[in-house]
Amino acid sequence: MKRILTLLLLIVITTGTQLTLFGQEITWTDITAQSELPDGVQLVSGKRSSPALNIWYYKVDLNHPNIAVVPYLAKNSSETISSFSQRKNVYGAINGGYFGSGSSYSALIQPGDVQAQNVAAVTRNGASYPVMRSLFSLSKENKPAIDWIYHFSSLPEGVYEFDQPLGYASSSDNPLPSPKTQDGNSMTDLLMGVGGGPTLVKGDSIHLTYFEEIFWGSGVGRDNRDPRSAVGYTKDNQVILLVADGRQNGSQGVSLSELAQIMIDLGCVEAMNLDGGGSSQMTLGSTLVNSPEGGSFQRPVATFLAITHRDSIPELKAVNVEYILDTEFDQTTIEGTWSETANTGFYGNSKSLISLGGDGSNRVVYVPALPSAGNYTLYGWWVASSNRSKRSAYIIHHAAGIDTVYADQSTNNSKWVELGEFEFRGTAEDQVVISNFGNDSGNYVVADAIRFASSSTQGTSIEKEGIVSKFSLITAYPNPFNPSTQIEVELPMAGEMNLAIYNSAGILVEELWKGQHSAGVYQFDWNATGYASGVYVVRLRFRDINGSPSTSSHMITLIK
Repeated sequence: MKRILTLLLLIVITTGTQLTLFGQEITWTDITAQSELPDGVQLVSGKRSSPALNIWYYKVDLNHPNIAVVPYLAKNSSETISSFSQRKNVYGAINGGYFGSGSSYSALIQPGDVQAQNVAAVTRNGASYPVMRSLFSLSKENKPAIDWIYHFSSLPEGVYEFDQPLGYASSSDNPLPSPKTQDGNSMTDLLMGVGGGPTLVKGDSIHLTYFEEIFWGSGVGRDNRDPRSAVGYTKDNQVILLVADGRQNGSQGVSLSELAQIMIDLGCVEAMNLDGGGSSQMTLGSTLVNSPEGGSFQRPVATFLAITHRDSIPELKAVNVEYILDTEFDQTTIEGTWSETANTGFYGNSKSLISLGGDGSNRVVYVPALPSAGNYTLYGWWVASSNRSKRSAYIIHHAAGIDTVYADQSTNNSKWVELGEFEFRGTAEDQVVISNFGNDSGNYVVADAIRFASSSTQGTSIEKEGIVSKFSLITAYPNPFNPSTQIEVELPMAGEMNLAIYNSAGILVEELWKGQHSAGVYQFDWNATGYASGVYVVRLRFRDINGSPSTSSHMITLIK
């Protein structure tokens, strides 16, 4: 039997002297029984006669032990929602945040991996405006939240939440200063998330930050009825994934204020808008539920929010050694003619460098000081654009010889892109060179940052009476940092510990601790005021009570 739910939307909102009447009632019908959805997931459809509206939502119970909501990045920059849903074999999905030019403009975060970032700035009135935008996230305890965020690095610990977005008004004449870390909080409990905006609901009431998040001038309408997508959650840990059709005779769509009120009526205590228009799409399995653009055509999109089995949550990537070099660091040499690009999305504080394809005389040479020989995955970071080379040469000097990897820099904007895994010596013979040789004519090669990551076992396992334990340098927060970071160490047993900071040349900079410690977790603060920007190595030497020695290293980056 169908269960009919009715929400009365005869609601009047006062904005200054303007009154907005949302319309007649929406009749909701629970259609879960028509599908093969698992326990913990409901699918509900809604209709309204005047103004005409077709609308659907999933209600997902995060308290259920087998159900999860997981954000995903599209394969090869964008794909249709049906293709994605079939590839990942999900129960259902909706589209995620904003995108363009083959890249996501909104954050996509999976465990331990920021795959895309919210835009850090937008161009308005001929100037660059720093901006904070919204993020729907799930914590390590599987609790949802919606926050205004800003990325201070490409790592999860570089994502900071703020109590309010920047204070822009409608068509603000001048940019505001960029956010500061001291005004926000690092999201240390962040597991996954998808970006979008603007925020619709905060604290059980409409809190529409359309102007503050600078959606004016973006093509995202505020008061007009349009197709919309949204995500929110209730106080009892139920996630609402909603899609409304629009720009059709049979369904006109909704305004952002009306969308906010609908999310409140569905019980949401927080909610945010996702990409709308022709991108507003929902699947049941891999079957399209709604009618974007009035039919079955599916616009490829860049990110998704999917309902899946809890076992499908991606595993937390274990990166025990991370080493990042930017063009501003001493370990980087710039040869030939390069110029800075005005495009935003560069890594760190130094802008991306560009050079026209040519004879290879223009080079950027990175010489890492890796803590030891071993296998490392190499990543590149660049600012993508349509005039970027599709064959930018990365020449990699490693233990087995020299390889050249060609990267398409017209896509994959402002994120770490894997270039391959190589065995490096851990000496000055290791090099990565970005060259303008052999690039497609008339396009620019980009030099920005590179990253080495190793997931080999950090520290040494110690076997005692059948119990395997280890010590580990857990992490450093924040990283990159300025001017201080907190280093956390775990000891499984008592012993003598030496914790010290070295520069990239291997010279001792500062000793943080030397002496005995009992088993436990310890935190040490390092203030790098007075030291130059660059990469430093935190080295932990440990000798347990049985005399067994171990060593572990961790890379940290100071950016001033």
